[in-house]
Amino acid sequence: MVRLNLAVAALAAGAISASASASSSSSSSSQTKALRGVAPEDAVKYHPIKNAAGQLRWKCLDGSKDLPYSAVNDDYCDCPDGSDEPGTSACPNSTFYCVNKGHIPAYIRSSRVDDGICDPECCDGSDERDGKVSCPDRCEKVGKEYRKRMTELDNLRRAGGKIRDKYIAEGRKDKETLEAEIAKLEIEVHVATENEARLKQELARAETQDKATIDAKVKTPLYKKLEEHHAAIRALQDKNAALRSELQTLTLLLDDLAKGYNPNYQDMAVKGAVVAYKEWRGIAPSSSSSNADESGDNNVDQLAGENIKLNQLLDEADWPATKLSTLLGEDPLEIMDVGLAGSADKRVAAESDGGLLFRIHEYLPDGVVPYFEAMVDTLLDVLIKANVITDVKRMRPKSATSTSDEPENVTSARRAHTDAANHLSRTSNDLATRKHKLSEFASRYGRHAEFKHLENKCFSKDMGEYTYEYCFFGRATQIPNNGGAQISLGTFTNFNPTQDKSPQEDAYWLQQIYARGQKCWNGPERSAIVDLQCGVENKVLDVFEAEKCIYSIKVATPAVCFPPVQQQSQQQQQQQQGVKSEQDGHQVKDEL
Repeated sequence: MVRLNLAVAALAAGAISASASASSSSSSSSQTKALRGVAPEDAVKYHPIKNAAGQLRWKCLDGSKDLPYSAVNDDYCDCPDGSDEPGTSACPNSTFYCVNKGHIPAYIRSSRVDDGICDPECCDGSDERDGKVSCPDRCEKVGKEYRKRMTELDNLRRAGGKIRDKYIAEGRKDKETLEAEIAKLEIEVHVATENEARLKQELARAETQDKATIDAKVKTPLYKKLEEHHAAIRALQDKNAALRSELQTLTLLLDDLAKGYNPNYQDMAVKGAVVAYKEWRGIAPSSSSSNADESGDNNVDQLAGENIKLNQLLDEADWPATKLSTLLGEDPLEIMDVGLAGSADKRVAAESDGGLLFRIHEYLPDGVVPYFEAMVDTLLDVLIKANVITDVKRMRPKSATSTSDEPENVTSARRAHTDAANHLSRTSNDLATRKHKLSEFASRYGRHAEFKHLENKCFSKDMGEYTYEYCFFGRATQIPNNGGAQISLGTFTNFNPTQDKSPQEDAYWLQQIYARGQKCWNGPERSAIVDLQCGVENKVLDVFEAEKCIYSIKVATPAVCFPPVQQQSQQQQQQQQGVKSEQDGHQVKDEL
């Protein structure tokens, strides 16, 4: 019986304790009900803390002050960060949360709370509850319109995304084509490098062999004799020129003496010299003294006439100066190769050159010679490959425009090396150009090369006074509709002109800058900021001058119809899984 009473007492005590706990919980819940202007996810930050005295306290979110819980939303700013007044306008640095049931929640500055204006961001009217103005709850209507608009934009994005996928496929194809061209050019450069090095060695070998041949000929007695003959001819030519000049001078002096000679006042020595000179000139002496004056005049006329004797002495006959100069201009080595004049020498020279087969071009018309040379080259190649002959040095006919004295084999080797070096240079430049283009694919044409399809494609819009033309990765141009010169607004420079985003962000690819346009009168160079937005077709939407010489261009394009973030993450995961599966597959193959 005693035990039963104790059990009943314990149950009663438990009931009383539970009742007290429920009462305390209800009181605490009433004290911590949802605060005005606080987002649900931030509600936990505004839970009060009971101190030892049983008072409800609360700390500013920056931890600067400890306040009574009743100080929250009491229309007095206590915390430096304004966190104690989320639902009033007491703290200018605080924010107010609009629930906007039926639409999207929003934040506004606390200074706009209870200011007598229905803010559109708070479509539920929760920002105006002090009775100054009645703001109806429009969230259901606004939310419906917003969802309709979002559905339209989503449909637009999906349609544009399909076109963007085609752009990506074409861009990847262009990239693969470029990579294939680079791989091909790398092989060509490797082959061209080896070919150029080989031909360079062949040229050096030909020059060395030719130099050795020349050195051997220079040491022969014939070469030395030809050099001596050249020196003798040159010395005699110089001596002859000097004597001719002196003879002409002396003749002129004697002519002057003979013309001014007076037999009545000159001595016999002078008279004898004049008479001898006249006889040398072929002028008959005077017959008598009676007609001395008459004969003197006649002699003067004869002296003034042509000096036949002098002309006979100065006549070069079969060896004029030009012929001697030609002889001196001939290279002794060439004389030794070609041979001297005469049938016997020609025969010897022909035999030394390899026979009539190698000199038959001398007897052929000029138009036939190239074909004959090609035929002989083919024949010699066949004979060399068949080991019938080992090597041959041909004497080809020199062209009229050729001024080189080096042998044909050296000239051919030099020409082949020059052609190979030029080919290597062109191929290397092509390879460098394509590698540079490939390196800028990711930074220029988008993360997935979706902009490559649009390169250099232009679109225009008539804005009344002007027509504006925009070219992807090209120029932006202002064209007067009433005639006049076109004005450049700039050329493509880069994406993300503010340099505050990463290429991995979609926003990075939504803005371009076109810079270095035509200079404004008394102002800076023109430039344009291009804002791209999703659209199912490429077109210019709007153009206006936002600031002096700085234009704003709105362009719609499927290239920026990016998939949602969730879809992008799924695609990245699929790509990573695909790469991983490929790696696993390779590992399995390695194990097998």
